[in-house]
Amino acid sequence: MPNSLLDVLADRILIADGAMGTMLQAADLDIDDDFEGLEGCNEVLNVTRPDVVREVHEAYFAAGSDCVETNTFGANLAALGEYDIPHRIFELSEAGARIAREAADRFSTPERPRFVLGSIGPGTKLPTLGHAPYAALRDAYQQNAAGLIAGGADALIVETCQDLLQTKAAIIGVRRAATEAGRHVPLICHVTVETTGTMLLGSEIGAALTALEPLGIDLIGLNCATGPAEMTEHLRYLSQHARVPLSVMPNAGLPELTADGARYPLTPDELAEALDRFVNEYGVSLIGGCCGTTPEHVRVVSERLGEATPRRGGRPPRPACRRSTTTCRSRRTRAC
Repeated sequence: MPNSLLDVLADRILIADGAMGTMLQAADLDIDDDFEGLEGCNEVLNVTRPDVVREVHEAYFAAGSDCVETNTFGANLAALGEYDIPHRIFELSEAGARIAREAADRFSTPERPRFVLGSIGPGTKLPTLGHAPYAALRDAYQQNAAGLIAGGADALIVETCQDLLQTKAAIIGVRRAATEAGRHVPLICHVTVETTGTMLLGSEIGAALTALEPLGIDLIGLNCATGPAEMTEHLRYLSQHARVPLSVMPNAGLPELTADGARYPLTPDELAEALDRFVNEYGVSLIGGCCGTTPEHVRVVSERLGEATPRRGGRPPRPACRRSTTTCRSRRTRAC
């Protein structure tokens, strides 16, 4: 496909968007009318208030984003199951992708195409801890991916991964959906490393790379949980060992509790400086923001890196053998 996401990534850095939830929370929305009584279920806005979701996408494109993520982070078995609407996975996923597709097409030009990344979040069930059967999660992720593909997503991003078995279920579900649709869909995979230095269940970054890269992902990277400072060493590891391009979407720092709630302290200039370093030192190809980042963050990042090109010469060669240990600890969380 001309001007496909992977083709463009080979020539220049792509800038994704920032937080979706932060923007939706700022909108004047009614729980009964807009959320259908399902408080906090942002995905239902894809059918009740597509105009609000579209405005968020357009704000990021106007700020300089090359691609936006769909409003489908929670369109999965675990999250929608908590609202007793798991039967709407495909519907809400397709609607979310279609809204983003319309916004992307409006801003696209032959010289600068805009892209849609279909967001696939982890949900709240960790199969490694027996919270849900692997097969049930895999099949639900397949519905999620099928809806995103039908709605026009250019690529899918399995993100905020906390459990490697859950991540595998999502990746296999995506591949099955793409095969069923008869097309290759680029797949980005983001793991989330906590401030402890491991994923939620104790897996180190080396274990994540070893487990996920053979599954045929097109990019690997990090998002959520921390700001760029805490991601540095893990990203350095990926830059030295991964065979696929890298992506990173940090939070706007670690949240600080204030009288008005959580506040993310990283300024747009500070985020841009960190992402500049990641691009130039570690060869990151796809950059963006997660919790606490806004169109203003994207605008400053775009001004600084909008014309940046991938680092030539590749990353340092990967060693023939690497070792990693994996430990396990039990904690349940819900992704932001």
